[in-house]
Amino acid sequence: MPWIAAAIIASAGVSAYQANKSRQQASSQQREALAQQAADAARMREEVTRQTQAYSQQATSLQQQADLARQQFELQSQTYRDNKLAMENKAKEVQAAADEERRKAAASEASALRARTRGGRRSLLSGERMDSELGVGMSLGGSSGMLQ
Repeated sequence: MPWIAAAIIASAGVSAYQANKSRQQASSQQREALAQQAADAARMREEVTRQTQAYSQQATSLQQQADLARQQFELQSQTYRDNKLAMENKAKEVQAAADEERRKAAASEASALRARTRGGRRSLLSGERMDSELGVGMSLGGSSGMLQ
């Protein structure tokens, strides 16, 4: 029986040793896995930080492009408004000049019509008037206005 007890104790000792060794291996593997997870997490954080910086740079660039486009649009809009106002003013000036020309032409035509309808023998440039009122004859053909 001592042999059996010794065998049982030896067997229990071997089992305990193997269990302890297994626990140590499991603990070592668990520490390695945790270290690997920590390293992976650190790499992921670095990657996320790098991507965040890249997106931030892109956002800044896009914001600058949008600001530049807005400024260009405002400049073009102002130029358009200025040109439109200048064209409207020019059109008003042209219209006013055309109206003035029409008014002058109408006044001249009315004056000529009035002179034709009321003129006749009373016309100021009529040679008969000069002869009948003054008794002096004039030759209207020359520029010197010779008296007869």
